[in-house]
Amino acid sequence: MYSIVIVDDESELLEGLSEFFPWESIGFKVSGAFGDAKSALKHCKDNRTDVVLTDIHMPFMDGLQLIKELKDLQVSPLFCIMSAYSEFDYAKKAIHYGVQEFLVKPAGFEEITRAFEKIRATLDGTAVDIETASSIESENSLITRTLALIEKRLSSCTLQNIAGELSVTDSYLSRLFKAETGMKFQTYLLSRKMDTARQMLESKVQYKNRDIASALGYQDTQNFCRTFRNYWGKSPKKFKEEEIQ
Repeated sequence: MYSIVIVDDESELLEGLSEFFPWESIGFKVSGAFGDAKSALKHCKDNRTDVVLTDIHMPFMDGLQLIKELKDLQVSPLFCIMSAYSEFDYAKKAIHYGVQEFLVKPAGFEEITRAFEKIRATLDGTAVDIETASSIESENSLITRTLALIEKRLSSCTLQNIAGELSVTDSYLSRLFKAETGMKFQTYLLSRKMDTARQMLESKVQYKNRDIASALGYQDTQNFCRTFRNYWGKSPKKFKEEEIQ
């Protein structure tokens, strides 16, 4: 079981998530539930925590500040935000802070389950697409760390900066990644960006193309739209019209 800490200043929601959601059925155990971010921060500093599920807007310390503080830990947890404050500015900051998932209140059972199945897959050291049930498994710790870094820094990671952080050469990491996953690094990175773009288009938040492009590290919106069309076979606009009912 992976440990999860839940942080929300809405007492009824906090109780419902921590006491009644079937976390154990998807591989998690609630190790702490807090109504304020400062208490959660102290708990996470004193106790190994795998995932933090947090609101954004809270008194004294907001959820993004909590995430920023926790990312400085030697072993940082993964993060999921659940907030009614769905403006893109928050989501954009969340992505840059390495947040895995962004859920908009009120999030339903299936939404929460899907989000945490993906998070569990990342913790397992695998790269998966839950919706197509495809997965890449790796016992190699270096690749496990590489996959985790990609998920945490999707908008800014490159083969070069990950190799530098892991103290290996670019060429070595490139060969190892291909051998272990069956995919080239750039191919995998593109697939994760395009899948994230798809999820953002499907979400309740009305993201604009320029917002998604910026969140995924594309400096040029046209370049993002062209890449999306080449990958999915249709433009983001066409995708919304045909796929989202």
